[in-house]
Amino acid sequence: MVFLICLLSAGLLAFSFPQIQWSFLAWFALVPFFHLIDGKKSWRAFRRGYLCGFLFFFVTVGWFVYVTYVGAFVAVAYLALYFAVYGVIFVYFQRFSLMARIFVLSASWVALEFIRAHLVTGFDWAMLGHSQYKNLWLIQIADITGGYGVSFLVILVNLLIFETLRVRAFLFKANILVIVILSSVLIYGWWVTGQKKDYEMVRVGVVQPNIPLALDWDDSKKPWIVAHTIQLTRKLKDQNLDLIVWPETSLPGMIIDAPSLTNEIQATAADLHTPMLIGSIANKDEAYYNSAFFIDADGHMMGRYDKIHLVPFGEFLPFRPILGWINKFVPFDDFTPGNTYKIFSIPSASSHAEDSVRSQKKFGVLICFEDTVGHLRRHFVQEGADFLVNMTNDAWFRDTKAPFLHLQSAVLGCVENHRSLARAANTGVSALIDPWGRIITTVVDEHGKETFIEGSAWGVLPLVHEKTFYTKYGDVFTYMCFLCILVAGVLRRFI
Repeated sequence: MVFLICLLSAGLLAFSFPQIQWSFLAWFALVPFFHLIDGKKSWRAFRRGYLCGFLFFFVTVGWFVYVTYVGAFVAVAYLALYFAVYGVIFVYFQRFSLMARIFVLSASWVALEFIRAHLVTGFDWAMLGHSQYKNLWLIQIADITGGYGVSFLVILVNLLIFETLRVRAFLFKANILVIVILSSVLIYGWWVTGQKKDYEMVRVGVVQPNIPLALDWDDSKKPWIVAHTIQLTRKLKDQNLDLIVWPETSLPGMIIDAPSLTNEIQATAADLHTPMLIGSIANKDEAYYNSAFFIDADGHMMGRYDKIHLVPFGEFLPFRPILGWINKFVPFDDFTPGNTYKIFSIPSASSHAEDSVRSQKKFGVLICFEDTVGHLRRHFVQEGADFLVNMTNDAWFRDTKAPFLHLQSAVLGCVENHRSLARAANTGVSALIDPWGRIITTVVDEHGKETFIEGSAWGVLPLVHEKTFYTKYGDVFTYMCFLCILVAGVLRRFI
């Protein structure tokens, strides 16, 4: 019975995420789990929480097996600990009054999500708030609280439903308070998304070549890969674009080893008279960087951005003095992280009147998972980015839910900072997202498929130059949640 109830909660929650994506399930998915741990001892709540968490993450991030079986098991086993710890916290604060309990437990969920997003380089995928990424009015609160505020609301409703069912009575004060909070959030979202302003625009194209991973390691295929990507790029020729973005490592290998192919790409930019951003590997003094190279409208190489936030076990081996023995089985050299938040500028290429307000538009680049890292997004905007670009390659995870989970986090990041995002993904999802989280367009085939298809897309993105509360002050809401837990922990000693 315990297993079935854990499976029920884990399944409902998993179904609220891609690819089923029934977001309404998230609002009550954890209620069966709460009933399972209600009134139990801490060690039993820990075990049941761990089981529920393991089942949820097994379903949600099990696609990691396509990279490594051992790594997938370790990842799921580690992530399940957050459910287990929450189970202990749940029973620890059961002495509190109803109102205090549901708010402290909501704050505790947020705190654990925050820790998960930062500990061991961080992993913020499948946050509770991400399940609501298509509910535009609801997620606008993220420009104040970050995506954690949306998670707070979802877990708050779960707890209220649980408490109402537990006492089998309508909890008038608690229900009215939660209804007022949710109504206020929705009204705020309606107001924010309804603002009509004469925004400056940028016209961006993204290219999705759908190159199989195996070909990236075949030197003989590099000319074909570049030619194929250029062919897709030329389909954007007549759109009068300000920028065209290629995916991460779209020029396979090290750029210094492919001068003729680099020249071909630069000639394409000059021919289209459109700036281009391409991905490749840079090296200097035996250091290797996962980089984005910027080519201007005249075909000149104008600079590069080196990825700052590297992926453990993919781009570097953490704790190398201890784990160096892994090289015997999977030898690889560490990439070197960049240390500069590079901001690129493009002139206004279009003839629209609204584009003549400013002569230069500035953007920052996020490579691979960097578009899921909140402090990186904020820092680029603080450095002056008018919009953001993400180039990634999610082909590692095959045709699974992984690209859509990645997209969810990117959408919340746009709302947090009110910055548009153009993302080019090798196998998808390549998308253009506005500052309020609307997905304007994606690369899609005639059957509506967005992943593991080739193509290109373009769109007109609004530019918001003002900085949001979240951009200016960061995770103040989350820190308040930590403070709430600390105060509650002290008070519990006297209850």
